[in-house]
Formats: sequence, C-alpha cells, structure tokens
Amino acid sequence: MKMSLLPLLACPVCGGDLEFASLDDHPHEGAELESGTLRCRRCSVEYPIADGVPRLRLTDALKDGRVASTAERFGFEWHRYPGPRPGVDRDIFLEEVQLPPAALAGKLTLDAGCGMGRFSLAALELGAEVVSVDLSDALTRLIPAMRENPRLHVVQGDLLRPPFKPAAFDLVFSHGVIHHTADTKGAFDRLAPLVKKGGKLSVWVYGTPGPWSSFKTNPLRSTRAGLRSVLPLVWALVWARQILSDSLRVVTTRMPFHLLYALCWPLTMLGAVPLLKYLTYSVDPQFGVRLIENFDWLAPPFQTKHTKEEVRGWFESAGLRVVSQLAHGVVPKVGFLAERSGP
Repeated sequence: MKMSLLPLLACPVCGGDLEFASLDDHPHEGAELESGTLRCRRCSVEYPIADGVPRLRLTDALKDGRVASTAERFGFEWHRYPGPRPGVDRDIFLEEVQLPPAALAGKLTLDAGCGMGRFSLAALELGAEVVSVDLSDALTRLIPAMRENPRLHVVQGDLLRPPFKPAAFDLVFSHGVIHHTADTKGAFDRLAPLVKKGGKLSVWVYGTPGPWSSFKTNPLRSTRAGLRSVLPLVWALVWARQILSDSLRVVTTRMPFHLLYALCWPLTMLGAVPLLKYLTYSVDPQFGVRLIENFDWLAPPFQTKHTKEEVRGWFESAGLRVVSQLAHGVVPKVGFLAERSGP
C-alpha cells in the first residue's frame, strides 16, 4: 500500500476517515507498505494490510453463502484466466469505456470489480492513476504490478460497501461486474457518488432481450450492422439462449465448481463451430479465454439482466448525464458512459 492511497479510503462500516493504527515498517514516500493495520477514526473498526493490500472487505459479507461462493468462484476463475493480453485488453477496454485513449492520461480512476486486473493494466498503460478493488482474492495477480508502478493501487473491498470517500475519482468504471452482486442497482447506487463533479462513470451489465419494442432499438456494432435485416430471428435466438442458460444455471450454480470447470471444456469446443458457437457463452478465438468465459457465465450464484431503459434510469436518478451508449453484438450488453455536471 502506498501512503498516497490513504486519503482516498473510507471505513466501509461508517464512512469515517482511516488512519494507521500500526505499521510493521516505516516506508518512505512512494514506497510500498507491506503490512500493518488501518483503524477508523469514527467507529474504531480495524482492518489489516497484508501483502501491500488494505483488506477492507468485511467478514460478515461472506456469511451469506452465495456471496462467499461468488468470491470463491471468481477467485478460481481469474487465477486461471490466460492473461493479461495487453493489446486485446486495451482495445476491449477502450470500446467499453467509450473514451478516446488520451482521455485517461492523468485521471484518478477506479476499476470497480477488477478481477485479475486486465482493465486496470489497460487504464494504467493509457496514463491513468488506477485504484483497483475486488471482493475476491483474484486481485493478488495485480500485486507484482502494484509494487512496480507508482500509479497502481490495490484494495480488497465490497462494491456494496465500497471503502472510498465520496467524489474521489475522475473516472469510475465497472464493466460486467455489478450484475454478479447480491444487489445490482444497490451496487450502482454506491458507485455513482464516488464520481467527482466533472467526472465520468462507465458501467455495463448483462442485457436481456426484453420486449421486441426495446430489442429492436438496441445499438449494434458496425461489424454487426448486417443483423438488422434478420433482427426478429436474432431476437428469437437471444431469447432461446437466455432460456437455455437460465435452465442450466439452476444446476450449474449449485454444483462443485471444479466439476463445472471440467464440464465447460466440451462446451468451449463448440465455440469454434460456426452458428453453434452462438449458443455458447464465448466466441473468443483463444480456447483458454472461451473456457473461462463459459465458466464465468454458468458459475456465479448471482446474475441479473437488464434493459437499456432500466439502466439509463439508474444514471439519471443518480444525477448523471448520459454521454454515450455502448454498442454490442448479437447478445445485448447494456452500457453507458455518463458525466456528473459541475466545474
């Protein structure tokens, strides 16, 4: 942990300022503090620092078996993800954050739900100062990069009780994450206040095909523009895929995740078969990535899906002005970039 991170942190219990209760060493400015204890000045709750990471995840968050299973399954998943893939991750990040590369330089940025940190590293490469937070232990994959880069900070915490001060960040992004929490809108409502005036929030969640009146107005990527001519068929296909996945998840979310991981191998092989691949949950050309993305779809206990009208309403209710909407491929991906008004 870098000393410069402390002013950004807040107690996840009461929102109070944190201070160092004990330091196992005395780092100079810019050095990493490997271990110690943080204490809330208001409620006196203490939090450990281990391996250079402030552990601001509350133990009672894991008393819910589904939350504990979510953290365990994502930790398992991201430790096996074949990455980072710098060029690929950078391109995906820029598409999803909906900002030009130059817009990241010098911006204090929160990666909310960082996993193993692929998009944190992409933002870092683009010149941002990045704070990466995740509930799971997957974030340990970021520790070597954190120790090497003065612009990277790693925090373990819960997006339903994010351990940060309000209006702290120029940019907050959460891509494909909050629909895996126990309360998707609740997580959104807790992330939105972290954006300072003039700052931006970028969020995408799983989409549902929804009614035809909504689906037919979804923005498609330019590479998928040809689907417009067969859009009713696409709508039916997406509904079939969702019904199939929801049926499978009744079983897969309850089975031992090591068994599920093994069963994802034959499903992943279908991802290389024309047409059939769209009934799987990843069409990435790399087998290892498809394997993890199929597991990612079937394993998490929490998975919600939303329409663009619903999610746009979240931004507007939070006082954010929508700047742009994320275009997607066959399967709806509901995402917006929005700005908080102010100087």
